[in-house]
Amino acid sequence: MVSLQKVPDEITNFVSRHNLVRADILATEQPAPLQQAITQVAALAMRGFAELAGQPSSREQLWNATREAAAAGPGATTTATVGGDLLRKVLDDRYHGTVSTTAAAAGVSAATISHLLELVPATALAVIGDAVAEQHWTAKQLADWLRPRQHVPVVPTPVPAPTPRPVSGVVPSPSSWFAKPANALLVVVSIVAVAEFGYILNTRSGDVVATAPVTTTSTPAATPVDGPAAPEGQYLAIPAVSRSAARPKAAVPVVLKLKNGVRQVIGANSTESKLYQFLIDPSKEVDPNDPTKDWIGFDRIYFDTNKATLTNESLWQLSNVASILKRFPDAKIKIGGYTDNSGKPLVNLLLSKHRAEAAKEALVSLGVAADRLTAAGYGTIDNIAPNDTEEGRALNRRVSLQVTQK
Repeated sequence: MVSLQKVPDEITNFVSRHNLVRADILATEQPAPLQQAITQVAALAMRGFAELAGQPSSREQLWNATREAAAAGPGATTTATVGGDLLRKVLDDRYHGTVSTTAAAAGVSAATISHLLELVPATALAVIGDAVAEQHWTAKQLADWLRPRQHVPVVPTPVPAPTPRPVSGVVPSPSSWFAKPANALLVVVSIVAVAEFGYILNTRSGDVVATAPVTTTSTPAATPVDGPAAPEGQYLAIPAVSRSAARPKAAVPVVLKLKNGVRQVIGANSTESKLYQFLIDPSKEVDPNDPTKDWIGFDRIYFDTNKATLTNESLWQLSNVASILKRFPDAKIKIGGYTDNSGKPLVNLLLSKHRAEAAKEALVSLGVAADRLTAAGYGTIDNIAPNDTEEGRALNRRVSLQVTQK
């Protein structure tokens, strides 16, 4: 029987042996990044299944799924659906963020990761199912076997760089201090420690600090480390990295951190940051008499050309927005769609409406109650840039949100 530590490798090999990756993915992705992506998703699937096995309510479900997968064989459609659904259940509102971050880490597209998040968990079920059948494990024994995987981090598999060929007569220079694994690890740990220390120093308690706007022209003051903790369920908006006064133009990312462990790292001027600041700041009030006031543009959601179909990468920001709205359960928002002036006005109006509705439906699918959301299309009304350049037209094709209740 394959050991638990070797299961991710066995999953990766299983996928290759049975040619389970779709042909269009194989044609568009480079072999090394694709292999790295499969390995990362395999480790993610194992950790996710270990989490499920640790929950008594899900233990039997996982055990039955592994046995069925082993019996069905590789590539079974039912197994693929079950495997993807199980992992999605574990990830919950982390799912879309996982797609984006894993794609970036592996150097592949979000569509490829979405495919692998269906394929690889199914393969994992089959591999685990073989072990269950061979060892005649009960659901409890399977859970015990998987337990060590619960806290194993998913780290990118390094792609080895080609070794440079020495030039005749030239003595190679000593390797860089940073090239040594132990020293490189020390640097990484030091950076993380500095970032965490800066995080502690900049943390504030209560709404007053959280509502202070984060700018790129001032350095936040430090607070005592032993100060009061933020109340449960409260986000803290803080700079992720402290800046030197000698670099005033450096961008400042913001961490929206929840005490139960949920956190977002986003840009200070991003949609998420602006929405959060508006909701948390008691001085910012909804103006029911001015429908044009306080609109916040989505800055990272996109649609297929001339369609209301959201691209995969758009779901990351929508997932972030859904997470913020869940932390402010009384808040309601309106979503507005806009187009440039190309084409027929009526077609543009309908397209803008359908795009706003698509964003709304995505938020609903991410757990935001439908009665907290409204959607409307405005077509070419309120263009924010000239339509005589491609850049201007691109800016005008947008979706925005407005808080209608806090």
